[in-house]
Amino acid sequence: MNPDSKKLHGIFINPPKANCSLYESGCMIYKSLLLSKKYRLDYLEIDENNRQIPDNYDFYAFNYSLTTMDWLDTRSLRRLSGLKLTFLLEVLPNNPFILCPSRDFDAYCILDPTMNSPDKRVYTFSRPLEIPERLSPYSKPALPVIGSFGFATPGKGFELVVDAVNKEFEEAIVKINIPHGTYVEDERNYTEYISTLCKNIAKKGVQVIITNNYMTKEELIDWCSQNTLNCFLYNRNMAGLSATTDQAISSGRPLAVSDNDTFRHITKFVKPYPYRSLKESIALSQEEVLQIQKDWAPANFARRFEEVLTDFNFFDNSRYKTDNTNMIKLKCKWSHKLSSIKVYKLIQKISCF
Repeated sequence: MNPDSKKLHGIFINPPKANCSLYESGCMIYKSLLLSKKYRLDYLEIDENNRQIPDNYDFYAFNYSLTTMDWLDTRSLRRLSGLKLTFLLEVLPNNPFILCPSRDFDAYCILDPTMNSPDKRVYTFSRPLEIPERLSPYSKPALPVIGSFGFATPGKGFELVVDAVNKEFEEAIVKINIPHGTYVEDERNYTEYISTLCKNIAKKGVQVIITNNYMTKEELIDWCSQNTLNCFLYNRNMAGLSATTDQAISSGRPLAVSDNDTFRHITKFVKPYPYRSLKESIALSQEEVLQIQKDWAPANFARRFEEVLTDFNFFDNSRYKTDNTNMIKLKCKWSHKLSSIKVYKLIQKISCF
């Protein structure tokens, strides 16, 4: 008998592929969970048109988001006989349920290590960093290169990065990558606006380079690895932690972030701007970034998930499913799905409270 057949058998459920940090974060979570030797884990992507799930798993780990799964009536998850968990990214400080039903999952795995909730079903996780297989050696440029990137949504502070560089450097290059995002409304006009604004406020000697190509996570990590400093000066008020810093941290290069709630998981390690200048960040933050890499290693993420399963006594009892597979069709919440863009706007409004 195959020894793996005796292991717990779970499935990770993600939304469909998209240019979206929620989808990409789900992929990072899944890859990290695969590192455990204590269970087998399958993978499935669902949407309102493809929502059948086999009912023969010990546990179901969802990457639930109101943005990507607004169609899902989470009450229908009760039809699944195994343990139902969800990973959540869209949370507010110490409020995990602002955008997720609080009664329909057995456990809530919150990607926010600063979360402090009295609810025993809530488990905190760090973000699951990816370890690059290959990384181009850093080649020191003739001028400092300050890099930033993100989708064309308000509050990213790209213009603030240029302004900060103006104040500290006589000559420098600011590279900003603003790719197409699946759930971003009116991105073309906003991208053009931000591009023009950043170039107009740059003083003589500061060159601003705007690109719009969508990079894979591996390409993005490599892009970050060639920057003197990766800099993110958000001023937004929105649920969830920033995902852009994941690839910047994976690159191992110095990092600067603003004192914004979206970076609350990072400011434990890195003193934020403006309390630390960009030049100080270049000199001091690299060791801090390497410590984050160590603490947020994918293997640690997998071990934390094992602790969640242990709390439900999964490793003490035989819970192995049979090969008989019933397909459960999850229910839609509404007869007509809200557009993801409308949901995104709703999230922005909720996050302002």
